[in-house]
Amino acid sequence: MEEYRAPKLIGKKTPMNCLVLPEQHYSAWVAMQRYNMSFGEYVGALIDRAEGRPNKLDGMHRETLPLEQARK
Repeated sequence: MEEYRAPKLIGKKTPMNCLVLPEQHYSAWVAMQRYNMSFGEYVGALIDRAEGRPNKLDGMHRETLPLEQARK
């Protein structure tokens, strides 16, 4: 296995160059619109979710309570 080499940073972030299938690209675009995120934010959130870390996708709707709880 190849040894990990840290990428060059642009500010505090690193570029990710990759190829995805057209269907995956469209699905990501739809999700980005729904969550009001950039592509980088969306991919980063998916990576965090896959690693079991807190992420923007799972935390998007935590500020609102289900209707039953809000009435109590």
